Amino acid sequence: MKPSNMNADPASRDHEKLMKLATFDNATDAHRLRAELENQGIRATVSNELSAQSIGVSLFGRIAAISIEVHVLEADLQRAIQIKNSYLDIQKNTNIPEWICPCGETVDAGFATCWACGADFPETP
Repeated sequence: MKPSNMNADPASRDHEKLMKLATFDNATDAHRLRAELENQGIRATVSNELSAQSIGVSLFGRIAAISIEVHVLEADLQRAIQIKNSYLDIQKNTNIPEWICPCGETVDAGFATCWACGADFPETP
């Protein structure tokens, strides 16, 4: 009798299919989304970063043949889509400057969450 997959070892998740969640034309935006996903408990990876860097730009602008991609496990895709959409809406609608978190860490411009303690960017009234 075969064992049930319902009680599969969590390490078996390493063999799940990776799904493309988003594409970017620069590594900074891709890594920001990856960091946000990981802050929310979803493992993510960035691919094509080195390939895009090696191609560079032409006289007509950046060569769009290679996009930098963010991938997540298939099991996490639906939740990752929600996080991505929320994150991109926030990034589009706010211009967050570099800020000092109450824990004392300096958070780079554009980040709404402290990398050290997870605190959110303070709302200004």
